[in-house]
Amino acid sequence: MSLTELLLQAKAKKSQEFLFVVGSEPRARSAAGWESLRTSPGLMTEWNLLQQSFLDNQQKAVLETTGVVVGETSLENTRIGFSFFQQESTMKAVIDLDLDGSRFEMPLPGSYLETCLRMKGLVLLSGSGESGQTGTLFKTLQKMGEEKSFMGVVFSSKAFPQVREAKACFLYHNGLFARKEERDSLLNGVDMVVYDDVSDDSNFLEALSLAERGVFVIYSMRAPSMINALRRCLAVLTDRFGVHGSARFAEVLSMGLGQYGMPGLNSERVFAHELLLVKPQIREALEQQNMAALQSVLTTAPENSGILTLNQSLLQHLIRRRVDLKTAFEASRDPDHLDQLLKKVGI
Repeated sequence: MSLTELLLQAKAKKSQEFLFVVGSEPRARSAAGWESLRTSPGLMTEWNLLQQSFLDNQQKAVLETTGVVVGETSLENTRIGFSFFQQESTMKAVIDLDLDGSRFEMPLPGSYLETCLRMKGLVLLSGSGESGQTGTLFKTLQKMGEEKSFMGVVFSSKAFPQVREAKACFLYHNGLFARKEERDSLLNGVDMVVYDDVSDDSNFLEALSLAERGVFVIYSMRAPSMINALRRCLAVLTDRFGVHGSARFAEVLSMGLGQYGMPGLNSERVFAHELLLVKPQIREALEQQNMAALQSVLTTAPENSGILTLNQSLLQHLIRRRVDLKTAFEASRDPDHLDQLLKKVGI
């Protein structure tokens, strides 16, 4: 099967990504996860053909020099993103087949969107880093751009889905600058900054500083859970600012949203969430770095409390028949509590 046929096959299956590694079977990722497209491994001739298909001469030179290049192009009138990595004998390409977000139709908690529309402080988004996390950002910006007039900057290490501009204006950048003055110039006068897949200590400290100056910030980072994301943020601030770091973070954090992907019953990717709305008692726990209290809230908070637990989100998916029981229990961090919730509703 030729390289073009592989890409078209992945696209026909409504795959999110196409993975090509020299020496390994070409794969595509759909809602159910990665699947092989053929049994024979990727060849060097195909790697060269893949470069010819996606990269111009300048991008090829960048790949040869730095070993990494990202960008976007089109396939059958559909905008797609790409990421190439080449170092010694390792050669890998990831093709994002849904760059414009046509499949990002995931339900998000209403209080999450309401908080974002207020455009105050810093919103922390955590997840495994799969395309659904970028999809959440895309859907958020789309909704905000329809409701409010503002200028936003999106920092992303990969090609970001193009938001259809209504009232808002968005600028996109990979976050790499030769001089600090260039970054400062881009951020001058903006109302909102989004960090997508560029989560390191320096970017987080910049995000905190922007939020303290009145810029609305959504900071998306890879983390296995919301509590892990909070721990890491607090660790960075404590190391940098001592006892004052957690207080600064607690003052600007307006909400945390954890996202967890899993296979659904309709061959679609389903996302469960946990949401932490920062109220006075939550702010106090953050200042004191009382992680046990935060973990308890994220596990046992009652409904309509401003907190959405992962088990409550899983229960909603079960009631709506989006996932099966086995998947829900595997995703839960407290299966016993999930079982109690199920018994209350007669499942």
